[in-house]
Amino acid sequence: MNINIKNCEVNIITGTDTLKINSGTQPAAEAENAKATNPEESGFISEMTYSMAAFMANRDKVKIGDRVKLPAFTVPAVKTDDDEAMQFDEQNIKADEAIVIGKDGNGDFILIFDHCLFEGAIDLNNEKCFEKTQLGLYLQWDFLSAMNSAGIPAKSCGLISKDDMFGGNALEYFKTGRNRIAFDFDEDCSHYYWLSTLYDDIASSAYFCVASGDGYSGYYGASLAGNYVRPRFVISAI
Repeated sequence: MNINIKNCEVNIITGTDTLKINSGTQPAAEAENAKATNPEESGFISEMTYSMAAFMANRDKVKIGDRVKLPAFTVPAVKTDDDEAMQFDEQNIKADEAIVIGKDGNGDFILIFDHCLFEGAIDLNNEKCFEKTQLGLYLQWDFLSAMNSAGIPAKSCGLISKDDMFGGNALEYFKTGRNRIAFDFDEDCSHYYWLSTLYDDIASSAYFCVASGDGYSGYYGASLAGNYVRPRFVISAI
């Protein structure tokens, strides 16, 4: 009988018969780039966690619920040039994971940060189109630029909409209520965070929808600085 042991594999050879015992351990490089996750913990079947490089190299294999490890990055302080200027302090965004939550009309991947990143208002000038609000412009330009500089190849950045999160046409990932709940990095409690959807276009003041700390929808005035920002962004599928 010959017994060969290498990399946790055991081959037992007797005569012409061979019994192979494999531990199933991934090579170190594969384990760093992709690891199995427990679907019971996420509330959705999330099969893989990728490094950024592995995600880009394996986009044809990516599924909804998969995760991508993001590096830390810093967004410089910004003050808007408006009648009611808004100050965005320097943001030191910690390393986080992003979750693949769907695809857009072009087939590109939509991802969302796992955590709520910072507190802030949406707008101080009563703007009722999110893309034109102070927060919307900040995410699309200053925040996106900092992501790109850190090696995150996002092509756009903003907030998830109410329709994508709630109701019959919601993205499949968010049909599980647990997946609508988000924490900050301390993870001591869940937080309300802004959505990109205007609540009422007739009202004299701008109100935007939110996801509550228990996974339900609500709304607040756009100038409220106490809600959190959980950006969603898009990466090309090609």
